[in-house]
Amino acid sequence: MWLPWPAWLAKRTGGRIVPAVPVALADPLQNDATRERATASDTAAAALVPDWDIPGGHFYTQGAPKGAPADTGYVISDNDGLAFWRDYQALGGPAQLGFPISSRYESGGLFYQVLQAAVLRGDVAHGGADLFPIFDALAALGFDDWLEARGIPRTAAALLEQPDLPDEARLEWLTQPDLRAAYQGTGLQQAIARFGLPMGEPVRFGPYLAQRFDKAVLQLWLDDVPGLPSAGTISLVQVGDLLREAELIPEDALAPQPAPAPRPAPKPQPQPSPQPETVLAPPSGGRSIVVSLSKQWWYAYQDGRLVYSGPVTTGQPELPTPIGHFSVMSRHSPYTFISPWPPGSKYWYPPSPTSFALQITSNGVFLHDAPWRPFYGPGTNVPHLDPDGVWRTGSHGCINMPYAAAAFLWSFAPVGTPVDVVP
Repeated sequence: MWLPWPAWLAKRTGGRIVPAVPVALADPLQNDATRERATASDTAAAALVPDWDIPGGHFYTQGAPKGAPADTGYVISDNDGLAFWRDYQALGGPAQLGFPISSRYESGGLFYQVLQAAVLRGDVAHGGADLFPIFDALAALGFDDWLEARGIPRTAAALLEQPDLPDEARLEWLTQPDLRAAYQGTGLQQAIARFGLPMGEPVRFGPYLAQRFDKAVLQLWLDDVPGLPSAGTISLVQVGDLLREAELIPEDALAPQPAPAPRPAPKPQPQPSPQPETVLAPPSGGRSIVVSLSKQWWYAYQDGRLVYSGPVTTGQPELPTPIGHFSVMSRHSPYTFISPWPPGSKYWYPPSPTSFALQITSNGVFLHDAPWRPFYGPGTNVPHLDPDGVWRTGSHGCINMPYAAAAFLWSFAPVGTPVDVVP
Protein backbone atom coordinates (compact mmCIF):
# COMPACT_ATOMS: atom_id res chain seq x y z
CA MET A 1 0.00 0.00 0.00
CA TRP A 2 1.54 3.28 -1.10
CA LEU A 3 1.64 6.12 1.39
CA PRO A 4 0.61 9.62 0.28
CA TRP A 5 3.32 11.42 -1.65
CA PRO A 6 5.63 12.81 -0.31
CA ALA A 7 5.39 10.67 2.86
CA TRP A 8 5.99 7.64 0.64
CA LEU A 9 9.29 9.19 -0.48
CA ALA A 10 10.53 9.45 3.08
CA LYS A 11 9.73 5.82 3.79
CA ARG A 12 11.24 4.59 0.52
CA THR A 13 14.57 6.43 0.73
CA GLY A 14 15.08 6.28 4.49
CA GLY A 15 17.92 8.80 4.29
CA ARG A 16 20.03 6.63 1.94
CA ILE A 17 22.74 8.70 0.19
CA VAL A 18 23.59 7.81 -3.39
CA PRO A 19 27.08 8.39 -4.90
CA ALA A 20 27.98 12.07 -5.29
CA VAL A 21 27.79 12.55 -9.04
CA PRO A 22 26.14 15.45 -10.86
CA VAL A 23 22.60 14.80 -12.05
CA ALA A 24 23.38 16.36 -15.42
CA LEU A 25 25.72 14.05 -17.33
CA ALA A 26 26.85 14.04 -20.93
CA ASP A 27 23.62 14.83 -22.70
CA PRO A 28 22.49 15.50 -19.74
CA LEU A 29 20.78 12.39 -18.30
CA GLN A 30 18.58 11.81 -21.29
CA ASN A 31 17.55 8.19 -20.83
CA ASP A 32 19.21 5.53 -22.96
CA ALA A 33 16.12 4.64 -24.98
CA THR A 34 15.47 8.27 -25.95
CA ARG A 35 19.15 8.88 -26.74
CA GLU A 36 19.30 5.85 -29.03
CA ARG A 37 16.22 7.02 -30.91
CA ALA A 38 17.43 10.62 -31.09
CA THR A 39 20.84 9.67 -32.49
CA ALA A 40 19.61 7.15 -35.08
CA SER A 41 21.04 8.30 -38.40
CA ASP A 42 19.61 5.87 -40.92
CA THR A 43 16.46 6.87 -42.76
CA ALA A 44 14.67 3.65 -41.76
CA ALA A 45 14.94 4.57 -38.08
CA ALA A 46 13.94 8.14 -38.86
CA ALA A 47 10.81 6.82 -40.59
CA LEU A 48 9.44 5.09 -37.49
CA VAL A 49 6.48 6.70 -35.76
CA PRO A 50 7.54 6.83 -32.08
CA ASP A 51 4.25 8.16 -30.67
CA TRP A 52 0.67 8.47 -31.80
CA ASP A 53 -2.82 9.57 -30.81
CA ILE A 54 -5.18 7.18 -29.09
CA PRO A 55 -8.79 7.83 -27.97
CA GLY A 56 -8.63 10.41 -25.20
CA GLY A 57 -4.87 10.77 -25.15
CA HIS A 58 -1.50 9.91 -26.65
CA PHE A 59 0.93 6.97 -26.48
CA TYR A 60 4.70 7.57 -26.24
CA THR A 61 7.48 5.01 -26.69
CA GLN A 62 10.35 7.49 -26.21
CA GLY A 63 10.51 7.18 -22.41
CA ALA A 64 10.56 3.39 -22.27
CA PRO A 65 13.68 2.07 -20.50
CA LYS A 66 16.54 0.51 -22.41
CA GLY A 67 15.81 -3.09 -23.28
CA ALA A 68 12.02 -2.69 -23.10
CA PRO A 69 10.06 -4.66 -25.71
CA ALA A 70 9.38 -2.88 -28.98
CA ASP A 71 6.26 -0.71 -29.14
CA THR A 72 5.97 -0.37 -25.37
CA GLY A 73 5.77 2.91 -23.52
CA TYR A 74 3.36 5.06 -21.56
CA VAL A 75 -0.05 6.64 -22.14
CA ILE A 76 -0.96 10.18 -21.12
CA SER A 77 -4.74 10.40 -21.16
CA ASP A 78 -7.84 12.26 -20.03
CA ASN A 79 -9.44 9.05 -18.79
CA ASP A 80 -11.27 8.68 -15.45
CA GLY A 81 -12.11 12.38 -15.23
CA LEU A 82 -8.48 13.51 -15.03
CA ALA A 83 -7.36 15.75 -17.90
CA PHE A 84 -3.67 14.83 -17.80
CA TRP A 85 -3.36 14.83 -21.59
CA ARG A 86 -5.12 18.18 -21.95
CA ASP A 87 -3.01 19.86 -19.30
CA TYR A 88 0.24 18.18 -20.37
CA GLN A 89 -0.22 19.84 -23.76
CA ALA A 90 -1.23 23.16 -22.19
CA LEU A 91 1.93 23.14 -20.06
CA GLY A 92 4.12 22.70 -23.15
CA GLY A 93 4.09 18.96 -23.88
CA PRO A 94 7.37 17.21 -24.74
CA ALA A 95 9.13 20.48 -25.60
CA GLN A 96 8.78 21.71 -22.00
CA LEU A 97 8.18 18.62 -19.86
CA GLY A 98 9.79 15.73 -21.70
CA PHE A 99 8.22 12.34 -22.40
CA PRO A 100 6.47 10.18 -19.77
CA ILE A 101 8.65 7.61 -17.99
CA SER A 102 5.84 6.13 -15.89
CA SER A 103 2.16 5.36 -16.02
CA ARG A 104 -0.31 7.38 -13.98
CA TYR A 105 -0.67 6.09 -10.43
CA GLU A 106 -2.62 6.98 -7.28
CA SER A 107 -1.16 7.82 -3.89
CA GLY A 108 -2.97 9.34 -0.92
CA GLY A 109 -6.03 10.30 -2.95
CA LEU A 110 -4.03 12.16 -5.63
CA PHE A 111 -2.75 10.95 -8.98
CA TYR A 112 0.78 11.33 -10.36
CA GLN A 113 2.64 10.69 -13.58
CA VAL A 114 6.40 11.13 -13.85
CA LEU A 115 7.85 12.79 -16.94
CA GLN A 116 11.48 13.21 -17.94
CA ALA A 117 11.53 16.81 -16.73
CA ALA A 118 8.60 17.15 -14.29
CA VAL A 119 5.90 15.34 -12.31
CA LEU A 120 2.21 15.77 -13.18
CA ARG A 121 -0.24 15.80 -10.28
CA GLY A 122 -4.04 15.74 -10.39
CA ASP A 123 -7.13 14.97 -8.38
CA VAL A 124 -10.62 13.95 -9.41
CA ALA A 125 -12.26 16.88 -7.61
CA HIS A 126 -10.59 19.42 -9.88
CA GLY A 127 -10.32 17.16 -12.92
CA GLY A 128 -7.06 18.69 -14.17
CA ALA A 129 -3.34 18.42 -13.61
CA ASP A 130 -0.54 20.73 -12.53
CA LEU A 131 3.17 20.26 -11.82
CA PHE A 132 4.07 18.79 -8.45
CA PRO A 133 6.67 20.86 -6.50
CA ILE A 134 9.00 17.90 -6.03
CA PHE A 135 12.03 19.86 -4.79
CA ASP A 136 9.92 21.75 -2.27
CA ALA A 137 8.52 18.42 -1.04
CA LEU A 138 12.00 16.91 -0.69
CA ALA A 139 13.11 19.95 1.29
CA ALA A 140 10.18 19.55 3.68
CA LEU A 141 11.27 15.95 4.26
CA GLY A 142 14.86 16.96 5.06
CA PHE A 143 16.49 15.57 1.91
CA ASP A 144 18.79 18.51 1.23
CA ASP A 145 21.91 16.47 2.09
CA TRP A 146 20.82 13.82 -0.40
CA LEU A 147 20.23 16.41 -3.08
CA GLU A 148 23.45 18.32 -2.41
CA ALA A 149 25.39 15.06 -2.85
CA ARG A 150 23.94 14.95 -6.36
CA GLY A 151 24.90 18.47 -7.37
CA ILE A 152 21.63 20.20 -6.39
CA PRO A 153 21.75 23.28 -4.12
CA ARG A 154 20.41 23.19 -0.60
CA THR A 155 17.32 25.18 0.37
CA ALA A 156 18.20 28.71 1.46
CA ALA A 157 18.31 29.12 5.25
CA ALA A 158 15.92 32.08 5.00
CA LEU A 159 13.32 29.89 3.32
CA LEU A 160 13.70 27.14 5.91
CA GLU A 161 13.19 29.70 8.68
CA GLN A 162 10.26 31.39 6.91
CA PRO A 163 8.48 28.99 4.51
CA ASP A 164 5.96 31.69 3.59
CA LEU A 165 8.67 34.11 2.47
CA PRO A 166 7.10 36.62 0.02
CA ASP A 167 7.42 35.84 -3.67
CA GLU A 168 9.23 39.14 -4.24
CA ALA A 169 11.97 38.17 -1.80
CA ARG A 170 12.47 34.78 -3.44
CA LEU A 171 12.57 36.28 -6.93
CA GLU A 172 15.49 38.43 -5.77
CA TRP A 173 17.54 35.21 -5.71
CA LEU A 174 17.57 35.33 -9.54
CA THR A 175 20.99 36.95 -9.43
CA GLN A 176 22.64 35.31 -12.47
CA PRO A 177 21.57 37.04 -15.72
CA ASP A 178 21.56 33.95 -17.98
CA LEU A 179 19.64 31.82 -15.51
CA ARG A 180 17.23 34.67 -14.86
CA ALA A 181 16.63 35.10 -18.61
CA ALA A 182 16.05 31.35 -19.03
CA TYR A 183 13.63 31.30 -16.09
CA GLN A 184 11.65 34.31 -17.28
CA GLY A 185 11.85 33.49 -20.99
CA THR A 186 8.09 33.07 -21.50
CA GLY A 187 6.89 35.43 -18.76
CA LEU A 188 6.84 35.41 -14.96
CA GLN A 189 3.49 33.68 -14.48
CA GLN A 190 4.40 30.90 -16.90
CA ALA A 191 7.77 30.56 -15.17
CA ILE A 192 6.15 30.12 -11.76
CA ALA A 193 3.70 27.56 -13.19
CA ARG A 194 6.53 25.63 -14.86
CA PHE A 195 9.45 25.96 -12.43
CA GLY A 196 7.98 27.31 -9.21
CA LEU A 197 9.78 30.00 -7.19
CA PRO A 198 13.53 30.03 -6.48
CA MET A 199 14.57 28.11 -3.35
CA GLY A 200 17.90 29.91 -3.07
CA GLU A 201 20.61 31.64 -5.06
CA PRO A 202 22.71 29.86 -7.71
CA VAL A 203 25.52 27.61 -6.40
CA ARG A 204 28.52 26.35 -8.34
CA PHE A 205 29.12 22.59 -8.58
CA GLY A 206 32.27 21.81 -10.56
CA PRO A 207 31.76 22.92 -14.17
CA TYR A 208 28.23 24.28 -13.76
CA LEU A 209 26.16 26.76 -11.77
CA ALA A 210 22.86 25.37 -10.48
CA GLN A 211 19.75 27.11 -9.21
CA ARG A 212 17.00 25.20 -7.47
CA PHE A 213 13.29 25.98 -7.80
CA ASP A 214 10.19 24.36 -6.30
CA LYS A 215 9.64 22.18 -9.37
CA ALA A 216 12.96 22.12 -11.25
CA VAL A 217 16.70 22.79 -11.20
CA LEU A 218 18.38 24.85 -13.92
CA GLN A 219 22.09 24.53 -14.69
CA LEU A 220 24.38 26.99 -16.47
CA TRP A 221 27.53 25.28 -17.73
CA LEU A 222 30.61 27.44 -17.16
CA ASP A 223 33.54 25.26 -18.25
CA ASP A 224 34.17 23.20 -21.35
CA VAL A 225 34.68 19.62 -20.20
CA PRO A 226 34.88 16.72 -22.71
CA GLY A 227 31.63 14.76 -22.76
CA LEU A 228 29.64 17.45 -20.93
CA PRO A 229 27.51 20.33 -22.29
CA SER A 230 29.58 23.18 -23.68
CA ALA A 231 30.12 26.39 -21.72
CA GLY A 232 27.12 28.70 -21.98
CA THR A 233 24.60 25.85 -22.27
CA ILE A 234 21.60 25.98 -19.94
CA SER A 235 20.20 22.57 -19.06
CA LEU A 236 17.52 21.14 -16.80
CA VAL A 237 18.06 18.42 -14.21
CA GLN A 238 15.95 15.52 -15.44
CA VAL A 239 13.55 14.96 -12.55
CA GLY A 240 12.29 11.63 -13.88
CA ASP A 241 15.74 10.12 -14.12
CA LEU A 242 16.59 11.43 -10.67
CA LEU A 243 13.51 9.84 -9.10
CA ARG A 244 13.88 6.60 -11.03
CA GLU A 245 17.54 6.18 -10.14
CA ALA A 246 16.72 6.80 -6.49
CA GLU A 247 13.86 4.25 -6.71
CA LEU A 248 11.24 6.86 -5.86
CA ILE A 249 8.63 5.70 -8.39
CA PRO A 250 6.39 2.67 -7.79
CA GLU A 251 7.71 -0.30 -9.75
CA ASP A 252 4.36 -1.12 -11.33
CA ALA A 253 4.10 2.44 -12.65
CA LEU A 254 7.57 2.13 -14.21
CA ALA A 255 6.66 -1.01 -16.12
CA PRO A 256 6.18 -0.02 -19.80
CA GLN A 257 2.78 -0.72 -21.29
CA PRO A 258 2.14 -2.52 -24.57
CA ALA A 259 0.92 -0.27 -27.36
CA PRO A 260 -2.83 0.29 -27.00
CA ALA A 261 -3.10 0.37 -30.79
CA PRO A 262 -0.80 -0.79 -33.57
CA ARG A 263 1.99 1.60 -34.45
CA PRO A 264 1.00 3.64 -37.51
CA ALA A 265 2.81 2.50 -40.62
CA PRO A 266 6.01 4.49 -41.25
CA LYS A 267 6.05 6.75 -44.24
CA PRO A 268 8.22 5.53 -47.10
CA GLN A 269 11.46 7.51 -47.09
CA PRO A 270 12.98 8.67 -50.39
CA GLN A 271 16.65 8.20 -51.11
CA PRO A 272 18.51 11.53 -51.14
CA SER A 273 20.38 12.55 -54.26
CA PRO A 274 24.07 11.70 -53.75
CA GLN A 275 25.33 14.74 -55.69
CA PRO A 276 24.18 18.35 -56.19
CA GLU A 277 22.09 18.91 -59.30
CA THR A 278 23.91 20.24 -62.32
CA VAL A 279 20.80 20.86 -64.40
CA LEU A 280 17.86 22.55 -62.69
CA ALA A 281 14.48 21.83 -64.21
CA PRO A 282 11.58 24.27 -63.91
CA PRO A 283 8.73 23.23 -61.61
CA SER A 284 6.19 20.90 -63.11
CA GLY A 285 3.27 18.73 -62.04
CA GLY A 286 1.79 21.26 -59.64
CA ARG A 287 4.20 20.81 -56.76
CA SER A 288 4.01 23.24 -53.84
CA ILE A 289 5.12 23.63 -50.23
CA VAL A 290 3.30 25.26 -47.30
CA VAL A 291 4.86 26.10 -43.94
CA SER A 292 2.54 26.96 -41.02
CA LEU A 293 4.20 29.12 -38.34
CA SER A 294 1.41 28.63 -35.81
CA LYS A 295 1.46 24.84 -36.21
CA GLN A 296 5.26 24.57 -36.69
CA TRP A 297 4.52 22.09 -39.46
CA TRP A 298 5.21 21.87 -43.17
CA TYR A 299 3.26 20.24 -46.03
CA ALA A 300 4.21 19.10 -49.52
CA TYR A 301 1.48 18.92 -52.19
CA GLN A 302 1.42 17.27 -55.61
CA ASP A 303 -1.48 18.45 -57.78
CA GLY A 304 -3.34 19.48 -54.64
CA ARG A 305 -2.78 16.13 -52.91
CA LEU A 306 -0.81 16.02 -49.65
CA VAL A 307 2.20 13.76 -50.14
CA TYR A 308 4.35 14.58 -47.11
CA SER A 309 4.14 16.61 -43.91
CA GLY A 310 6.12 16.96 -40.73
CA PRO A 311 7.33 19.19 -37.89
CA VAL A 312 9.64 22.16 -38.32
CA THR A 313 11.30 24.80 -36.18
CA THR A 314 11.08 28.32 -37.55
CA GLY A 315 12.56 31.66 -36.49
CA GLN A 316 12.79 32.66 -32.84
CA PRO A 317 10.72 35.67 -31.71
CA GLU A 318 13.58 38.14 -32.30
CA LEU A 319 14.39 36.71 -35.77
CA PRO A 320 11.03 35.49 -37.15
CA THR A 321 10.61 33.60 -40.38
CA PRO A 322 8.98 35.95 -42.92
CA ILE A 323 5.38 35.33 -43.98
CA GLY A 324 4.60 35.42 -47.67
CA HIS A 325 4.73 33.72 -51.06
CA PHE A 326 8.21 32.56 -52.08
CA SER A 327 9.82 29.96 -54.30
CA VAL A 328 12.93 27.81 -54.25
CA MET A 329 15.73 30.07 -55.53
CA SER A 330 18.71 27.73 -55.23
CA ARG A 331 19.57 24.24 -53.98
CA HIS A 332 22.70 23.09 -52.16
CA SER A 333 23.89 19.70 -50.94
CA PRO A 334 25.87 19.84 -48.73
CA TYR A 335 25.83 23.40 -47.40
CA THR A 336 27.57 25.09 -44.46
CA PHE A 337 25.92 28.10 -42.83
CA ILE A 338 28.27 30.90 -41.69
CA SER A 339 27.05 33.38 -39.08
CA PRO A 340 26.50 36.92 -40.43
CA TRP A 341 26.75 38.09 -36.80
CA PRO A 342 30.23 38.53 -35.29
CA PRO A 343 31.51 36.52 -32.31
CA GLY A 344 30.22 38.13 -29.15
CA SER A 345 26.79 38.77 -30.61
CA LYS A 346 24.01 36.80 -28.93
CA TYR A 347 23.00 35.62 -32.41
CA TRP A 348 26.46 34.39 -33.46
CA TYR A 349 26.79 30.68 -34.22
CA PRO A 350 29.75 28.53 -35.32
CA PRO A 351 29.98 27.21 -38.92
CA SER A 352 27.05 24.79 -39.22
CA PRO A 353 27.13 22.09 -41.92
CA THR A 354 23.89 20.66 -43.32
CA SER A 355 23.10 17.99 -45.91
CA PHE A 356 20.25 19.70 -47.81
CA ALA A 357 19.49 23.42 -48.05
CA LEU A 358 16.94 25.15 -50.29
CA GLN A 359 17.04 28.96 -50.38
CA ILE A 360 13.69 30.79 -50.59
CA THR A 361 14.56 34.47 -49.98
CA SER A 362 17.29 36.79 -51.21
CA ASN A 363 18.36 37.60 -47.65
CA GLY A 364 19.20 34.01 -46.81
CA VAL A 365 16.16 32.15 -45.50
CA PHE A 366 16.48 28.42 -46.26
CA LEU A 367 14.59 25.19 -45.75
CA HIS A 368 17.23 22.80 -44.39
CA ASP A 369 18.05 19.94 -42.05
CA ALA A 370 19.55 20.90 -38.69
CA PRO A 371 21.72 18.12 -37.20
CA TRP A 372 22.30 20.21 -34.07
CA ARG A 373 18.55 20.25 -33.26
CA PRO A 374 17.04 16.99 -31.89
CA PHE A 375 13.42 18.18 -31.50
CA TYR A 376 10.98 19.99 -33.80
CA GLY A 377 7.32 20.98 -33.87
CA PRO A 378 4.94 23.09 -31.78
CA GLY A 379 6.67 25.21 -29.16
CA THR A 380 10.21 24.82 -30.49
CA ASN A 381 10.35 28.25 -32.15
CA VAL A 382 10.22 30.06 -28.79
CA PRO A 383 12.50 29.70 -25.73
CA HIS A 384 11.87 26.24 -24.25
CA LEU A 385 13.48 23.29 -22.53
CA ASP A 386 13.71 20.24 -24.76
CA PRO A 387 13.26 16.68 -23.43
CA ASP A 388 17.07 16.30 -23.30
CA GLY A 389 17.16 19.07 -20.71
CA VAL A 390 18.79 21.70 -22.94
CA TRP A 391 17.39 25.21 -23.24
CA ARG A 392 16.78 26.09 -26.89
CA THR A 393 14.87 28.58 -28.99
CA GLY A 394 13.87 28.91 -32.64
CA SER A 395 16.12 29.35 -35.64
CA HIS A 396 17.72 32.52 -36.98
CA GLY A 397 14.87 32.77 -39.48
CA CYS A 398 15.38 29.59 -41.48
CA ILE A 399 12.96 26.65 -41.52
CA ASN A 400 14.66 23.71 -39.78
CA MET A 401 13.46 20.15 -40.31
CA PRO A 402 14.66 16.60 -39.58
CA TYR A 403 17.11 14.92 -41.95
CA ALA A 404 14.55 12.54 -43.49
CA ALA A 405 12.20 15.42 -44.30
CA ALA A 406 14.99 17.48 -45.83
CA ALA A 407 16.03 14.46 -47.92
CA PHE A 408 12.48 14.14 -49.22
CA LEU A 409 12.34 17.86 -49.96
CA TRP A 410 15.59 17.63 -51.94
CA SER A 411 14.07 15.03 -54.23
CA PHE A 412 10.69 16.78 -54.38
CA ALA A 413 11.36 20.49 -54.94
CA PRO A 414 13.35 21.79 -57.92
CA VAL A 415 14.21 25.45 -58.33
CA GLY A 416 11.00 27.46 -58.79
CA THR A 417 8.80 25.30 -56.56
CA PRO A 418 6.30 27.62 -54.78
CA VAL A 419 6.73 27.96 -51.01
CA ASP A 420 4.00 29.66 -48.97
CA VAL A 421 4.81 30.61 -45.38
CA VAL A 422 1.53 31.26 -43.56
CA PRO A 423 0.79 32.46 -40.00
